[in-house]
Amino acid sequence: MSAEGTAAATKWIDRPGVRRFIGRVLIGSYVKFIRATSRVVADPPDFWEAAQKDHWPAIAVSWHGQSNLAYVVMPDPSQVALLISMHPDGMMMGEMAKSLGYQVVEGSGASERQQHGTGGLTAFRNMLKVLKSGTTLFATADIPPEPGRHVSLGMITLARRTGRPMYAIATATSRRKILERVWDKMQLNFPFSTIAFACEGPIYMTDPAVTDEAYAADLAERLDRVLARAFDMADGKTSE
Repeated sequence: MSAEGTAAATKWIDRPGVRRFIGRVLIGSYVKFIRATSRVVADPPDFWEAAQKDHWPAIAVSWHGQSNLAYVVMPDPSQVALLISMHPDGMMMGEMAKSLGYQVVEGSGASERQQHGTGGLTAFRNMLKVLKSGTTLFATADIPPEPGRHVSLGMITLARRTGRPMYAIATATSRRKILERVWDKMQLNFPFSTIAFACEGPIYMTDPAVTDEAYAADLAERLDRVLARAFDMADGKTSE
């Protein structure tokens, strides 16, 4: 490893203990505070019960920049596993997720700009195991560092391989800031808000006559639609 690489690896912010503290204590406590000071509205309101009754386990996906808030609206995190990137930022999100009671699957898909070190193959195998065990999987549909809101074909492959239905989900707070210049248009959420949760599904992706690309395009449209719906609900622009 070069001297520059060694220095980068030893920056205090990249130390595992620091990342764990930030994720578990700082970020975890903050999202819990948002949930404690906010009310939740959902469309459909019976998503969790209906999914458990007829379509469990499932694959829930959201856009990357709008994923973190969804963690605090799931009624029973112990029944859900999250796919978490092996990037140092992913380590923080993993610790935050664990603090909320979720299982964690480490790894992410590979993109044209990021082919190595993602743990994608191992993650795919672990996702198969998670779904086979009866646990629902929650993952982001797009892969960093590509421009956001392009569905990974790996998620389509997972849905085909397992035969499990997919749900497109989105969450938004009435008090928020969108970082438009960030690749995933990250959403910063603030307490004392209305938390809106929107969902479409179940979506089965097992038809051999439909290409992976067609399924991905359809899922992207659904994710855009539920995100717009979540924003409208959070802002009081539509009936709950």
